[in-house]
Amino acid sequence: MAGDGMRILYVEDNAPNFQLVQRILGHDGHEVIHAQDGAAALVAARKERPDLVLMDLGLPGMDGYETARRLRELPELAGLPIAALTASVRDADRDKAKAEGFAGFIEKPFRMDMLRREVQRLLPK
Repeated sequence: MAGDGMRILYVEDNAPNFQLVQRILGHDGHEVIHAQDGAAALVAARKERPDLVLMDLGLPGMDGYETARRLRELPELAGLPIAALTASVRDADRDKAKAEGFAGFIEKPFRMDMLRREVQRLLPK
């Protein structure tokens, strides 16, 4: 599969959700790095230099929108694609994510094939 071995940062406060995505994408050969909140995501992104960030929007403290804004401010992460992976699935949420510059929007619950397809679309070629 194209993109094997890519590093994906998943910012998710729910451990079972993270573990499911880690199993699916890990099976495809990707390394999935976990951050439980926005502050941990900033540290992990600087340290790990992921190829893609999957962002829950409903994080405690600093939400996914603010976390994404702060990630984009880091010069060393310029161009890093960030996709929402969220249960916030109203049209307003989708519109806000697009306006905020998210590269993709994946609804929870998701189908495995849709998650894989969207991740492949977003990863650098």
